[in-house]
Formats: sequence, structure tokens, C-alpha cells
Amino acid sequence: MTQSLNFLVLALVVVVLPVALLRFSGLKGLVPLVVVQIMVGIALGPSVFGRVAPGLFQMFINPSSIASISGIASIAVLIFGLITGLHLGPGILRDNGRMFAAVAAARVMIPAAIGCLAGFWILARHPEELPPGISPAEFAVAIGICIGTSALPVLGAILREMDLLGIRIGHLALGIAGINDVALWILLSGLLTARAGQVAGGHVGHSTLLLVPLYLVFMIRVVRPLLGRMVVARMRDEMVDERALAVVGAVTIASALATESMGLHYIIGAFVTGAVMPVNLRKPILDRLQVLTVALLMPFFFALTGMRTLIDPGSPAFLEVFFIATVAAVAGVVGATAVAARLFGASWPFALGLGALLQTKGLMEVIVLTILLDAGIISTNVFAALILMAVVSTALAMPLARLMLAREAVAGQQI
Repeated sequence: MTQSLNFLVLALVVVVLPVALLRFSGLKGLVPLVVVQIMVGIALGPSVFGRVAPGLFQMFINPSSIASISGIASIAVLIFGLITGLHLGPGILRDNGRMFAAVAAARVMIPAAIGCLAGFWILARHPEELPPGISPAEFAVAIGICIGTSALPVLGAILREMDLLGIRIGHLALGIAGINDVALWILLSGLLTARAGQVAGGHVGHSTLLLVPLYLVFMIRVVRPLLGRMVVARMRDEMVDERALAVVGAVTIASALATESMGLHYIIGAFVTGAVMPVNLRKPILDRLQVLTVALLMPFFFALTGMRTLIDPGSPAFLEVFFIATVAAVAGVVGATAVAARLFGASWPFALGLGALLQTKGLMEVIVLTILLDAGIISTNVFAALILMAVVSTALAMPLARLMLAREAVAGQQI
């Protein structure tokens, strides 16, 4: 079999198999597509495919196919970063009621703090999981970020599927998730900046601390109005055509290049581009990019992630890390959100339903974990355990939310 045929067979499996499994497994409406995509990616890796059929695994998963998938995955992550930033418009971050600020603050701080404690617990139990050159505090902060991460685009898809967009709980969930994403991306950027400074002996880190504010000011003051003029001038009937999309793509890549050059991950530059995009351009760009990226490009990123994920159920460290991370993620997010919402007048079913929605992680968690693994801040064993945690917590979001909101509806409360 030629390398082209090899890649095309693998690409067909990567794109079609998750949709087919969701359609014929009876899981449609119970779990989002992203959960099945992540599981298929893991199944294609050494954890399942490599053990069940090692010969076929070596034939299909070879340096050539990995290089092809890696290129598509990099583009997918770049565009996904842009899409995530585009979701953070003023309409999402506006005040959704008096409970909004309190719940948003609790959703950001408490799960991240619990995650940091879980990180120190992991090191106390399994000190061998601390990568060389990484301090316990850096590792703990990384775990805190992972526990606190949410997935705004996946949450949006869940809300659409549950017909919750445009009503109170949908506005609250999107707004809180938006603030959560911004806060944790800032924390992740700070961690990567500190790490870059240590690796380079401090010089790059100090330079980055000076350059990041200048970069942000430039993006807001110069790039934002420039994007507005250049893209609008190339739009037709309020639609983003090829020339306008090329401008958006060029600016996104240039911004990603800037953050990568500063020692941060390139997805942060793409995210900032989306976040500073003029409001009137957000929906037209999302309409052109979102479905294509999530349906056709992101599965390649999941496949590549699966090829790097070796799940060892016999490893005590893997099982313990998975267990403590899953408990911290689900209980921390749902508990913090529900208690804060309840204190500001929400009923328990509403508060718990909101918490269940906000512990959606999905592909955002996979991207954050990949960044942390590439930076050498977490080990491959911890990476695999947290990937599985992301799958479980995201899979629980829809059924838990449906259960709680059904009780709310029975009680006759406004959702």
C-alpha cells in the first residue's frame, strides 16, 4: 500500500468512524460528538490499536502518516484557537444577573485551587511523575489549570443540542464559561512564560514579560480596527468571502507566530486574534469556519493525541491520578458552581444543572494537556490519565444536566 493510500484510509477512519459510532451506538443525545472523537483517537493509538493489532498499527501509524496528520492537526488547533476567541464576544461576557459574578468567580478559583491541591497530592503519592527540571509548584499549577478548564465551543454545541440557547441557563453557562476560559488561558500563558524564562536562563522570560503587554496593546489598538476595515471591505452581502477569509487567516497566523516567538504556544496568538475581532465580524467568520473545523479538522488532532496516549490500566499511578483528577474536576466544578448559584437564589436542580454543564471539558482540555506535555510540565502517564478524565467529565455533562433540569421543570421553575 502506498503512503497516499495509507493516509487516505486512516483519514477516512478518523473522520467517519466517530460519526458512525455516535449514530448507531444509541449515544446520540446522551454524549457530544467530541467525546466519541477523543475515544476514537485513543483507540487508534498504542493503547488499543497498537495492542490488538501491532502489525497493522505499525503499517498505518508510521512516520509518514504521523507527519501528514500532524500538519493537519496543527492547522486545526490554530483555527480552533481563533474560533474559541470569536466566541468571547460582549454578548457572552455581559452580566447575566446578580448571581453571575459570584458564580463565575467560584467557577474559576475553586476548581483551580482544588486542582493545585490534587497536583501536590499526586506528587506526594508518586514523586516519579514530576518531570525533570519542573518544580512541584509548576506541576501543581498545571494540574489546577487542567481541573479548571472548560470548553466553550463544546458547551455551545451541548446547549444547542439540548435546546438551551437563548434562555437563562444558556446565557449563564456561556458567560461563565467565557470568563473561565479567559482567566485560565491567562494563567496558562503565565505558566508558559515563567517556564520559557527558566529554560532560557531568565532572559527570554523577562523579554516575554515586557513583550506580552506590548503585543496585546498592538492587537487591540492597531490590529482590531485594521481587521475591521480590511475584512469589511472584502465582504459581500455581509458574507465573508475568500479574500476576507484570507485576511483573517493571515492575521491569525501572524499573531500565532508572534506568541510562539515569545515562548508561548501559537494557539494563544490565534485565541487573541479571535478575542479582539470586531463584533460585527464574529458570526460571519464562525459560520464559515466552525463546522468545518470541528467536523473535519479536529478529528486529526484527536487521532494524533491518541497516538501519543498510552493508557496503562495496570499502573497504580495512572489509576490514582485518573481517579483523583476526575473527582476533583466533577465535584469541584459542579460543587463550586452549584453552591454559589444556590447562595444567590437559584434552586438546587437549576444550580446543579448549571454546574453539570460547566464541567464540560472536551477538546479544550486535550489542547491544554498537549501544550503542557510539549512544554515538559506533565509526564506522559499524567497526560494519559487526564485525557481520560476529560472524556469522562465531558460525557457526564449532558446526562447530569438533563436529569437536574428535568427536576427543575417538574417543580415548575424557570430554566
